[in-house]
Amino acid sequence: MCTDKNERAEKIMAKKPTLFRPLSLLVPALIALFVAGCSGSKLSSDPSIVALYAGQTLTLDEYERRYARSVGGREAAEEDSLPAYQDFLERYVNFRLKVLAADAAGYDTDPSIQQEINGYRASFARPYLIDKEVMTPILTDLYQKSQEMVEASHILLRVEENAPPADTLAAYEKLVALRDSVLQGMDFGDLAEKYSEDPSARNPRAPQGYRGWLGYFTGGRMVKAFEDMAYQTPPGEVSPVFRSPYGYHLLYVHQRRPVVPAIRISHLMISIPGTTQPDSAEARQRIQDLKTRLEAGEDFAALAREHSEDRNSGRNGGDLGLLRYDNYQVDPTFRAAAFAMDEVGKISDIITTPYGYHLFKITERRSLGTFEEEYESLKQTASRLPRLRKAEVALAKDARSRYAATIDTTALLARFASIGLDTLMNHLRTATFADADRAVPVATLGDSTYTFGQLVTFAHNPEHLIRNMLTVEAQVVEVADVFLDQAAISHEALVLENRDAEFRVIMEEFRDGLVLFKLMEDSVWTAAAQDSAGVEAYFNAHRDAYQFPERTRILSVYSYSDSLLQATVDRLNHGLSWNDLYAETTQAATREIVLDTMRVDGITNSVYDQALAIPEGHHTEPIPYRTGHIVLYRDGVEAARPKTLEEARAEVVNDYQTVLEDRLLTRLRRLYQARTFPERLIRAFPPSPADDPASPSSTQ
Repeated sequence: MCTDKNERAEKIMAKKPTLFRPLSLLVPALIALFVAGCSGSKLSSDPSIVALYAGQTLTLDEYERRYARSVGGREAAEEDSLPAYQDFLERYVNFRLKVLAADAAGYDTDPSIQQEINGYRASFARPYLIDKEVMTPILTDLYQKSQEMVEASHILLRVEENAPPADTLAAYEKLVALRDSVLQGMDFGDLAEKYSEDPSARNPRAPQGYRGWLGYFTGGRMVKAFEDMAYQTPPGEVSPVFRSPYGYHLLYVHQRRPVVPAIRISHLMISIPGTTQPDSAEARQRIQDLKTRLEAGEDFAALAREHSEDRNSGRNGGDLGLLRYDNYQVDPTFRAAAFAMDEVGKISDIITTPYGYHLFKITERRSLGTFEEEYESLKQTASRLPRLRKAEVALAKDARSRYAATIDTTALLARFASIGLDTLMNHLRTATFADADRAVPVATLGDSTYTFGQLVTFAHNPEHLIRNMLTVEAQVVEVADVFLDQAAISHEALVLENRDAEFRVIMEEFRDGLVLFKLMEDSVWTAAAQDSAGVEAYFNAHRDAYQFPERTRILSVYSYSDSLLQATVDRLNHGLSWNDLYAETTQAATREIVLDTMRVDGITNSVYDQALAIPEGHHTEPIPYRTGHIVLYRDGVEAARPKTLEEARAEVVNDYQTVLEDRLLTRLRRLYQARTFPERLIRAFPPSPADDPASPSSTQ
C-alpha cells in the first residue's frame, strides 16, 4: 500500500502544475512524507489529535492555544460555537499547508524576506522586551495597588545616598530606637513631630505630613520603597526600618480600605467680601438665592458662568475636573463634603470654606476599570515615575552581566586627555573625529565589539540622559556606561527568540505571514491576473453572475467658482447639450468645470442621494461639496443588463483567484495527506468547574 503511495506522489510531481512552481521542489520530501504516513493510522484514532498533515499532528491543546490567540484570549474563545471552532480548524490547517509549501519552495531563504524579518525583529523586539520585562510588571503592580488605599504616618531621618557609613549607621540605629519606643507604647505622632526630618512634621497647616500623617495614598504616589513597605505592613503595626532615596523611614499603617473612585465635580462659589457679620450674611443670602434657582430647575453651568466668583472654573461652567480621594491640596471641608455626596447630578448643601460659600454637584463618578481598560492611564502614571528608568537600568545590568560586558577606559580617556569637564559632552556631540579614532574598539558585549565611533553617534542623541560627574574620567565612564546599557538591551532584544516563547511565536507568525504572502502572490494572485485565457473562460462559464441592476444615471457639474457653476447650469437649462458641454470642458486649458456621470442602484450615503429625490430631467440647486459646489441632474434610468468582461474584470479576477486557491489547497491536502477531525472539537474549551452546572462545586 505504501509503495503505491510513493508512486502516486512521483506521478503527481511529474505533472508539475504551471501555476504552482514551488511543488516541483518537493519530490524527495514527499517520498519520505508518504512513508511516514503509513504509521498515521494509530494517530488518527487518538481523540486528542484534531488534525494530521505532513507527518505532523495538531493536538487539541495546541489548537485551543491558536484559536484563543486569534480571538483575543481564552475567555472570548469559550463563548464561541462548535461551527466557529470547526471553521477555524479547516482554515488553520490550510494556513499550515501553505506555509509548508512556501518553505519547501525556498521562500524562507529569499533575501528580501530575510531582510524584512530582520527589520521587523530590530524594530519590534526592543519595545516588546521593554514592555514585557519593564513596563508590564510596573503597571501590574500599580494596578493591584490601585484597588486599595493605605493610610499611614512616617518618621524620616535624612541620609544622602552616598553618605559615609558612620552617618548611615547612626541614622539607622536612631530609628531602631524610635521603633522600640513605639512598640513600648509611645505615641507615633508625638515622636514624628519631635524627631522626623520631614519639614511638614511640625507644620500644623500642612495638608500632609504634620505629626507624620500622610493620609491615604495608592500606588504611584510615593517612591517605590516607601509604597511597597506601606502595602506590606499590616494595619495597626509598625514597619521595620527601611531606606529610600531620601533616607531612613519608619512607617505606622493606620488602615487599608478599598479605593474610592475619583469624581468629576463642578462648583459655584460666592466669596465673602469682608470680615464683618453683614458681609457674611450678604454672601450667604446670595448663595442661598442661587441654590433656590437651581432647585427650581435652572442650569448649574449657566449660573456658574454668570455668578461664580471662582473665575477659573466659572468660565467652564464651574467644572473643576477630576478629584481624587487622596488629593489633600483641596480644602478638607470641601473634599469631605464632595466625597460624601452619593448621587450624580444632585446639588449639595451650602458648604463654607476659607474661600467663601460653595454649591457643588458631582457630574461623574468614575469606576475602577479592568487592567486593560486602565492600561493607558497606568502607562501615563508609570512614565513619570523614577522606578521605570530604574527597572530599565536593572534589565540592562542583568544583560551586561550575562554577556560579560567590558569597557576599555584607557582607550576612551586617551581621546579626551586635554578636554575640560565642562566641554566634554559638547566636544563629543560636535567634534569631528578621524576615521582611525572612530574605529578604535572601546567596549565588548558577548561576541559584539563596539567602537568609539558608535559611542560618539550615541552621544549625539540628546534623548540619552547622561548624569553630570565630578571628573572627566568619571564623566567619560558614565557616557560609556549608559551607551553599554542601551547596547545590552538592544542585544538582548535581538536574541529574544532564544528565551521568550511568546516572542518566538510572534516572530514565527510574522515569518509565516511573509512566506505565505509570497506563495499566494506567485501561485494565485499574479497567476490569476496574468492568465487571460483562464479569466475569460471563467467569465464565459459564469456570465449570469455578472449583471448590472437597473440604475439611475446622475450627471454632475462641479466647480470651485459659484458664479461659473451657475452660468454653466443656466446654459444647460437654455438648450446646451451635455455632449457639447463635455467637449468644451475637455478642450479647455484649465478644468474650472468638472463633469461626471454616476450610475447608482440605490442609496449610496453620499451627495448623489440628493438626485434620487427629484424628478427625472430636473436638477438640484448648488450643493456645497468638498471645497466648491456641485449640481446634480437626474438623467433617467438604465435598464438592467449583463456586464462585459472588461466591465466585470475586477470581480472576475477576484473570483478566479478563489478558484485557483481552492485548487491549490486541494493539491496540498492530497500532497501532504491532510486529515482533520472536526467532530473532536466538541471537547474544545470545556467549562471551568465553577461554570459547569454538573460540577459538585457549582452553585445549585
